[in-house]
Amino acid sequence: MKKLALLFTVLCFFSLPFYAQDQDDISGSYFLNGVKDTHSGFRLKPNYTFTFFFSYGGLDRYGSGSWTEEKKNTIVFNSRVKPARDFKLLTARKINDNFVTIQFIDDNPGLTQGIEVILYTERGRQKLFTGKDGIVKFPKNTVDSIQVFPPLFPDHPFTYIVSNKIQNHFEFAFEKWIKEVFFNDFTLTLNNNMLIGQHPLLTGNIYRYVKEETD
Repeated sequence: MKKLALLFTVLCFFSLPFYAQDQDDISGSYFLNGVKDTHSGFRLKPNYTFTFFFSYGGLDRYGSGSWTEEKKNTIVFNSRVKPARDFKLLTARKINDNFVTIQFIDDNPGLTQGIEVILYTERGRQKLFTGKDGIVKFPKNTVDSIQVFPPLFPDHPFTYIVSNKIQNHFEFAFEKWIKEVFFNDFTLTLNNNMLIGQHPLLTGNIYRYVKEETD
């Protein structure tokens, strides 16, 4: 029995450094490979936290959280819980005109252009896209709900339920976390100094993130 206990202690002693070394091997910076004009990647730290970045054109996005290796070569990412709403209502009122007007306001007009807006009314469903001014105008009708799909933030769709049916003018703004990317059991596979799998913002099934070599 004493020999078995000693053997167990020795095995535990020698296995711990190797396990820690495995985590050091995993940690590092991994950059998205092969996607034109797009810069993105993960930085995995030895303390099991990570940061994420995404840059395309003039848009920069970010994320952070914790990572784990749940089974060999499977890396799982999680962040704080995504807030329920990504837009805030600035005003909703009745205006005496023949339209339902929906406006998005931001210091950067590029963020409010081309937003897909779907209006649900007693007559059915209508869809328009905001112009350079961040505004859409629908024919006047009683509004039940408004759905919003911002092209620069496809992971942040939004639905607003209209409680006061006489209102026909709505102004929204982005919440401060609109550029944050959230992770819920997002999984990548580690293979030959690459992380392989989906991208949290891009469509498609397989992307490769290549680990940066360090001296």
